[in-house]
Amino acid sequence: MVPASAGWGTPLCRNTSLEPGVSAMRILVVDDNTELAENVAELLQDEGHEVLLAGCAADALRVVGQQRCFDAALLDVRMEGMDGVDLLEQLRRRCPDTLYVMMTAFSRDERITRARSLGATEVLSKPFGPDALFHALHAA
Repeated sequence: MVPASAGWGTPLCRNTSLEPGVSAMRILVVDDNTELAENVAELLQDEGHEVLLAGCAADALRVVGQQRCFDAALLDVRMEGMDGVDLLEQLRRRCPDTLYVMMTAFSRDERITRARSLGATEVLSKPFGPDALFHALHAA
């Protein structure tokens, strides 16, 4: 697990600036690019969401196995070991009501089609900005 500013291991939660009518979400961010994951977490926390970070699929599965399901999960498509699409398939079995958003720097990746068929609602092309991130989470 990677909190936005405390290193691997503990979640950070900070409620600050949610828009009226927008509920705080519990969001899992899974990406082996620590810097990107921490930046995404900081953006989400600044909006009042609770964020847990995992640097690989195995860590994500461990966290989901120990806690209740998340409201949303942002999953990197390409990671060492189990990729984000295989992780999505496993997480959907455990948490079918979670909103799944894929993140990738490879927009022509054949895995994106499979991710959509497994229930990913959005695909964010890296690099993406805050507007795209918040749209992906709140459009579904």
